[in-house]
Amino acid sequence: MLSFLFASLSYAGIGVIPQTDEAFEEYLLRVDTFLQQNKQILMVGNKQQEIQAVMPFEYFPAAHCKGETKGLLLSHGLSDSPYGMRSVAQRLSENCVHVRVILLPGHGTRAEDLIDVTREDWRQTFNRSALTFKGEVDSFFVGGFSTGGALALNFAVDHSDDVEGVVLFSPLLKINSGIDWLSPFLSPVLTWLDHEETDDYAKYASIPVPAIAEAYKTAKELRSRLHEKPLSSVPVFIALADQDATVDSAVTQSIFSKSLVNKKSQMLIYSSEMENQTQSRTRVINAYLPHQKITGLSHMSIHGSPKDPHYGSEGDYRICDFLSDEESFQRCKTEPSIWFGEKGELLSSKSAYGARITWNPYFNLLVEDIIQFIKSNS
Repeated sequence: MLSFLFASLSYAGIGVIPQTDEAFEEYLLRVDTFLQQNKQILMVGNKQQEIQAVMPFEYFPAAHCKGETKGLLLSHGLSDSPYGMRSVAQRLSENCVHVRVILLPGHGTRAEDLIDVTREDWRQTFNRSALTFKGEVDSFFVGGFSTGGALALNFAVDHSDDVEGVVLFSPLLKINSGIDWLSPFLSPVLTWLDHEETDDYAKYASIPVPAIAEAYKTAKELRSRLHEKPLSSVPVFIALADQDATVDSAVTQSIFSKSLVNKKSQMLIYSSEMENQTQSRTRVINAYLPHQKITGLSHMSIHGSPKDPHYGSEGDYRICDFLSDEESFQRCKTEPSIWFGEKGELLSSKSAYGARITWNPYFNLLVEDIIQFIKSNS
């Protein structure tokens, strides 16, 4: 039966979509088979580590946990993989949350596999996974990063009676570009804006225009739904950076105020400009930390642990590909002590070879906030 499913669902968009009511263990076996045959391996002899990095996974509650089971389904974002969710998932499981992380179609293999994937493939993957997981726990939450956050919020709008809350990291509600609306018009005639080979086994370096168009439509449709019918019955937790170069955090903040109106909803803003402050449902944390050579947090750093061996403060990978000058790129990759932050003017004013930050120096406090949010809404 497994071989038949794999043969009939062969292309990258369909190959990792869960079947209706498919057990997570069966889904993992099927995805592993798919990745063994399709993932682009960057380092010879490192195949299994690179496949494991992008595999879906789950962390069960720690042995000491008793009583009601709390489940959280998480999704990664566009061009990303489940690896980015590992740190936060592990910490939450240690605090009695059963966390399951899925792989979105088109991801985990090679960037070219995003060309023919649709937002409906992504929604179907998230929705089927959510409905299956919900039946296994007492209290059910959904969440995700960036595009994965949009999928989680969309599910909550459709299934408000099935979820106790939503946990979002840098959710995609609008791309941070004034010309993002052009992507659907460009996608039939232009495949790439740039096409760089990735040097990161857990993430793509480039995104094809058709996938950008699908992300744009995902966000636009969700904004429209929330505008027409604000989500009042489900509390939402959002953590984001106000200097996000990928998503428009100002739009997210506006939607939180106008459409995510549950009184128990919370928004945590990491700011390079504002001082620490707390309002009714919003808290601001200053993320300009010059003593740590950090100008602020980036789109992908919100849920990252400083101790992560790949993306952490002492990790083996730095994001420097936005630097066009070869000397700056090489210094960014190799110098032991450099500045980190979101790409843009503030970072470049501090250093010509600063890297995009991939971890959150307040990670432990973020985890505590999420745990409290889940406990108070279970």
